[in-house]
Amino acid sequence: MKTFLIVVGIIVAVVILLIVGLITASKRIEKKNKKMRQEMEMANSLPKEKQHLLAYGANLALYRSESPRILRVKIDHEILKEGLSSAWDVSNREEAVQTLEWLLTEGHRAKYDELLMALKAGQSFTEEEVGKSQECYESAQEAMMKKLSFTQSDFDRVNTIAAWDFDRAVNIARWSCILGYITEEQAWGYMKRAADSASHIFQSWKDYFISFAFGRAIAYEGDIYDILWNGKELLEEKDSIWNEFGIKRS
Repeated sequence: MKTFLIVVGIIVAVVILLIVGLITASKRIEKKNKKMRQEMEMANSLPKEKQHLLAYGANLALYRSESPRILRVKIDHEILKEGLSSAWDVSNREEAVQTLEWLLTEGHRAKYDELLMALKAGQSFTEEEVGKSQECYESAQEAMMKKLSFTQSDFDRVNTIAAWDFDRAVNIARWSCILGYITEEQAWGYMKRAADSASHIFQSWKDYFISFAFGRAIAYEGDIYDILWNGKELLEEKDSIWNEFGIKRS
């Protein structure tokens, strides 16, 4: 019995050491990524009004470990080109413009806002009817309440997944500009349209994040755990782009 307890104790100690090691390594990686972002921002700084436009694409930018304050990305352009083509079927100017116009004028909100309202009203659906959308929606609420301390009243204010479309529009414009599919002037024009629409619809960045998360859960049928820490950084860190610029544009 004594030998068994010793073995169990050793195993527990090893597990604890592994967990501590993983947490420490994760913090080091996070610190390194932030330092790299800051260095890129210093070397490629933009006027405040343009940074404000990029703030509306901050969710996806941080998810991809990119800075939400500059146009430049650290990812290799060939990899970016391949990713934009495979995920969005965008490989030229015509396809970039078509996708951006769809995101800004219609997007997933045209189809899924009605489902969001039905789910909020307590309607229940089978997986045959809505796939995993309902399950992902419920999981998203639970995750945001647990990890970000959001409340039901926070969710009650959000009646659209429009941020899911606008955030992606800002990033598609950014990437399309980098790859030469559209000009920089055109890219800022698309970002301004996304920012102006978001500024009109949402009252806070918290609402914007919830809308983005609901879009990922319902339209993409995706787990939101991998975007929670980005939301925490954007909403809670004093030097985040969201805490520098308001959701409303003058």
